Amino acid sequence: MNGLDYDVKNKNEKHPAGRSNRRRPSTGPLFGILVVFFLLTALTASGASSGPDSKSGTEQAQPRYYNVDREITVEGQIEDLRFENRYEGRGNFLVLVVRDKNSQELLEVETAPAWFFRTDIHKGETIRLIGSLSEEQIDGKKVVVAREVRINNQTITLRDRRGFPSWSRGRGPRRAPY
Repeated sequence: MNGLDYDVKNKNEKHPAGRSNRRRPSTGPLFGILVVFFLLTALTASGASSGPDSKSGTEQAQPRYYNVDREITVEGQIEDLRFENRYEGRGNFLVLVVRDKNSQELLEVETAPAWFFRTDIHKGETIRLIGSLSEEQIDGKKVVVAREVRINNQTITLRDRRGFPSWSRGRGPRRAPY
């Protein structure tokens, strides 16, 4: 049979290298449907919580830049505080929810990386802050990028007057001397 053996017992033709030419059972359309299902499930799960409005804790928000032209001063009370991984590689940021004493409006205040703070901050404390009002909202709350906060008669400067973060000291990565 021109180099091919025929195995009568198994009714399989033998390949010259010893492999079987027998077709494997077809997985048919079921396999394709399962692959598409899992891909769609994975894409939906990753895309369902995208954007800065996400509360997943792992979602990375777009950077908010300090705009000195939109600077406001707010006095109020801390309603909630949490740590969020807002920006990839930047550590957890302290985010405060503050009720403005004048308008009774809730504001989401983005402060600084948690490691930057040397003081305890608690719910219910009175706060006075200076910050840049962002154009976006999160869960119906206006967003403020804080420059300075005053809590318990202690002023914490988070950014300079131009809005550059104090925690980075306005410097980029340093190079070693040659």
